[in-house]
Amino acid sequence: MSQTLDLAGGNFCTTKAGFAAGTTTTTTTANTTIYSLAGKAYSAAAASNAATPTTDALTGANFVGIAVNKGGVFAFCRDSAGAIKVVQGDIKALDVSGNFIDAPQMPTLPDTLAAYAYLVVKVGSTGATWTLGSSNMSGATGVTYAFQDVLTLPVRPQVS
Repeated sequence: MSQTLDLAGGNFCTTKAGFAAGTTTTTTTANTTIYSLAGKAYSAAAASNAATPTTDALTGANFVGIAVNKGGVFAFCRDSAGAIKVVQGDIKALDVSGNFIDAPQMPTLPDTLAAYAYLVVKVGSTGATWTLGSSNMSGATGVTYAFQDVLTLPVRPQVS
């Protein structure tokens, strides 16, 4: 028996971006990112301390802040021009230990974006409301971050 994989017309990343926090509100991709949109090849150069968008690429609205004892997920993507675009997923409650009660769902991405990473943010009981694009990407009191490179977004909710 043989298996086949149909990638025709797919949106995906083919390299590990090296996604990490930058300074203050920025992010860094340590490596050139090669990705596909509708089967066409694109690339974006490594970027140190790249500006993080302040609006959701899907809705056009400002990102929703993550309140104390909540957590959420963000998909980091590239468009055909190589611009960083972000789509916010679910915000879910945390238990008394700072773990998700129900894991947040990944957002649905438009056909114009290819995900290269995601970020899980948890704001514990000692934190303050955290908002992508205006809050620090590391070092905020009571906030934990999980940066993860991807080739495609996971189908199951992720907690780290």
